[in-house]
Amino acid sequence: MTRRAGAILLSALVLASCKTVVPDQPPKEEAPLPVKKAPEDVVVAAWSEPKQLPPNGGQAQILVRAQKRGGAPYAGVEVRVRTSAGSLFSQGRILMTDGAGQTRDRLTARREATITVNAGGTVYRFRVPVRPPTPPPDARD
Repeated sequence: MTRRAGAILLSALVLASCKTVVPDQPPKEEAPLPVKKAPEDVVVAAWSEPKQLPPNGGQAQILVRAQKRGGAPYAGVEVRVRTSAGSLFSQGRILMTDGAGQTRDRLTARREATITVNAGGTVYRFRVPVRPPTPPPDARD
């Protein structure tokens, strides 16, 4: 076999083992984790405390409030939480709202996370950013 034929064969083997990558396509949107649909519409509010993770990541409480139209708390609503980064204490298990219409989970992440909440069939998303590092104090001060 000539050197050129060997190089062509090697190139063909390398190309055959490569996967096709299509650039600039947004990631597929995953369907929210299933929950039992609530008998009435659910008005959802969800947020994190603190609003941002520390510069190297950390933990934040994910708070979810479910209300009926008109503002009354909605107890007994099935809730599932999903994160795009890090992990959740619930590990995706079903949570239930309490008598005040609230439930919580805990996020542990090192980078920004998008939180998806499905509460009784109403889906709500929000971001938990990572706070940028604080610059060191100027050495001249």
